[in-house]
Amino acid sequence: MAAAFVIMWSSGFIGAGLGTAVSSAVTILMWRFIAVAAALLTLQFAIKRHRLTPREIVVQSLLGLFSQSIYLFSMFGAVQLGVTSGIVSLIDALQPVCASALAGLVLSERASARQWGGLGVGLIGVTIVIGGDLGLRPGVPAWAYLIPFVGMVALTAATLIERKAKLHTSLTDSLAVQCGASAVFFTVVGLSTGQAAMPTDGQAWLAIAWLIALSTLGGYGLYWIILQRNGVTYVSSLIYLTAPATLIWGFFMFGDAISLVSGLGIAICLGGVALVHSQHSRRSEKAAEPSKEALSVTDASPTSTGPRGAG
Repeated sequence: MAAAFVIMWSSGFIGAGLGTAVSSAVTILMWRFIAVAAALLTLQFAIKRHRLTPREIVVQSLLGLFSQSIYLFSMFGAVQLGVTSGIVSLIDALQPVCASALAGLVLSERASARQWGGLGVGLIGVTIVIGGDLGLRPGVPAWAYLIPFVGMVALTAATLIERKAKLHTSLTDSLAVQCGASAVFFTVVGLSTGQAAMPTDGQAWLAIAWLIALSTLGGYGLYWIILQRNGVTYVSSLIYLTAPATLIWGFFMFGDAISLVSGLGIAICLGGVALVHSQHSRRSEKAAEPSKEALSVTDASPTSTGPRGAG
């Protein structure tokens, strides 16, 4: 699941490069969310299982605005200004440090010294990669590199809101409301800026289909699943891997150069993620030990009639 998430999340930056090469970021995002929201909301009405509470609708709408609307608006906007998809993903990779630091203040999830060490190593790796590639992008305004930071903060805010709210909304319900909120946001922006016309270029629709299938349904769906199962530090550490994955993907698809310094940074990023995941694995094993002991006692009991079904 972690490997699939890295690939799917990285695909969003590649899709941004495909789409903004032939159309504006607002146009691509508007029609992307109109299409996916229409499909998900139709599906929800067809197989309606329960009615969402007003609180669920409000929280999921906020999550959509932060984790999709603001986040993607900034990321796609930076790519459109000339910042490569690889660099944008590298700036986005600073999110783990921001999320882990705030999680200790807002939530009860506190990273261990080993996890902080892994996140710190990953940050060093990201910094090295950015430093190695900035010199290869002359002509791009310096302020364009600040735009992805807005998206990184927005995604962090969405992550903390989701953990703080502690809702049990199903993934399909969550995505339907979030994408609906984003569709409204980008439609308003598109209409107000004159960028709402339906794309006519085939590559634009290829990018939209790419983003819906791989990024929205795949990347965002897995993000929330892994966040609920493993916590902020774990899922945030995976974002470090999306940066080198996007750089490699961009090299093969767009010919974006990767310097030797960037290669060193990628290796350091992998080491940082390994530290975080080794700590998570140890905690999972310790948490499983009492369960195994309890199961052994239950099986040995003369009143036991066999394993029970899952609730």
